[in-house]
Amino acid sequence: MRNGLAALMVAVVGVLGSGAARAQEPARVPALRVDSLPPLPDSLRLYGDTLAVRFALPDAAPPPGARRLSLEEAVRLALAQNPDLRIGLLEAERAAGDVTLGNAGYLPTLDADGSLSGSGTQGLFDAGADSSGSSGSGSGSTAFSAGVTLGYTVFDARRAATYRRLQLEAERFALTAEAQAEALAFAVTAAYLDVLRQERLVDALVEAVGVSEDRLRIAQARVGIGVGAEVDAALALSDLNADRAALLRQQLALAQTRAALGALLALDDPEAVATTDSLALGPPPDLARLSAEVVVSNRGLQALEVAEAVAEAAAEEVRGEYLPTVRAQVGAGFSTFDRGLFPALEPVGGLDLRYGLTVSLPLFDGGERRRRAENARIRVRQAGLDTEAEALALRAEAAQLAAAVARFRQLVALEAQNRQIARQNVRVALAQLELGLLSTLELRQVQVAFLSAESRLVDAVYQARRAEAELRLLAGEMLPFVEPGDVE
Repeated sequence: MRNGLAALMVAVVGVLGSGAARAQEPARVPALRVDSLPPLPDSLRLYGDTLAVRFALPDAAPPPGARRLSLEEAVRLALAQNPDLRIGLLEAERAAGDVTLGNAGYLPTLDADGSLSGSGTQGLFDAGADSSGSSGSGSGSTAFSAGVTLGYTVFDARRAATYRRLQLEAERFALTAEAQAEALAFAVTAAYLDVLRQERLVDALVEAVGVSEDRLRIAQARVGIGVGAEVDAALALSDLNADRAALLRQQLALAQTRAALGALLALDDPEAVATTDSLALGPPPDLARLSAEVVVSNRGLQALEVAEAVAEAAAEEVRGEYLPTVRAQVGAGFSTFDRGLFPALEPVGGLDLRYGLTVSLPLFDGGERRRRAENARIRVRQAGLDTEAEALALRAEAAQLAAAVARFRQLVALEAQNRQIARQNVRVALAQLELGLLSTLELRQVQVAFLSAESRLVDAVYQARRAEAELRLLAGEMLPFVEPGDVE
């Protein structure tokens, strides 16, 4: 079995390469809220009615006792515990166990056999009874034999092809198991990044709720001193409730993505997982090198190439049926023979030696060998076309992902600047609203622009990191490379 398969469950350090290295959380930006205003009351009196203002919102934090995992630790845990991957590893282990000389027909066989038989006859037409009073005549015999036979196939043209096919099948299953592990590592990576994205969006909506609360406090204060209209306070409360509803929906999305990540990690409580990494981008990857590695190191493509070699070995097995098979046998045995229904005191028998050489060649089978040979040649051509089609698809997908990584990284830089401007606009707008230089509707527009800029930035960072991880998946770099000396 390949060394990569043997080390699959123990060597998971450095799963994502340099581009997905753990990034440091950027410094926390000061809050946007205006702290000079009085606290928000529990209720407001608008249009003659008393309206509730405060609502208890659930906490978006993971449950107590949740496992705090980095991305690297999450991938390692999934590789160790995911049952689907373990099934694939056991299948690869079974295929490796089939690679034996005996399974290919190279080893001799030793058989033991034994038999006991007897027979008796009675005459139907007798002249009469004898002096003892018995009538008729009869005879009987008993035979016993036992022996061992050693057999060996001297020549069989199919043996070499069979052994090579078994070896290739084991390699194909090993590559398939490694490809499954890579797919699992990518799925965990995508789920982990999605959790980070949802957490960032929750933080953005928490800020939006804080700005809406400040807007409501300012509107209430203006109504109280007689320079503002109740409709402004009502609109502020309506927008605050809309932001709270959006926050609740975002918290639900965060809980669902945490549960999806926990399911991949095979946790008893899927939601009991907490992230420790940040969503920030790492160093830019070498896109040209990764794109070139796709058609060289992709394990799915390698498995298809091995499957093509398996089909060629199977075709050689069929062609070997046209050649004769030579088998030699030698054996020793012991036999006795007695002229009675049961062994008597004077049996006849002794030791014997048996040997022989058998040559067999099928002469006519109704065209079955020719049909199997033609089907084997077709499977070889199909396997070659599958490999060629997969290589073309991988090249195209790698080119698309490389372009996506480059463009999303440029988009991240642009959206980061837009977010910085939008954040500063919110601060200025809140100060102008407090001084009466800005309307509440204009503040709402500034607030929505900030939330949109924050969402676009978070999505761009997520898409960039996800595209990088997928490109590494195609290049066969989602799992570490292990030197042969690293595995006992």
